[in-house]
Amino acid sequence: MRKYCLNCGKKFYPNNGWTGYPQSEYGNLVPVEHRHFHSLGCMKEWLAKNSEAFTLLLTSMGNNDRNNETIERT
Repeated sequence: MRKYCLNCGKKFYPNNGWTGYPQSEYGNLVPVEHRHFHSLGCMKEWLAKNSEAFTLLLTSMGNNDRNNETIERT
């Protein structure tokens, strides 16, 4: 399966072992279809460029223990 990096557009093949990000350090726990970047650098660059939207996504997820504690205290 061939994919194109969301950040730079470079072609990569996530089904070839450790190619593609995000990935786990302890095996292939991240499914191939969830890998969208050809390198760690590209993933970090994309996250930095989209930090505001990414932050909104993470804070709205709701199953974070810190978010639940904050809601309970107010």
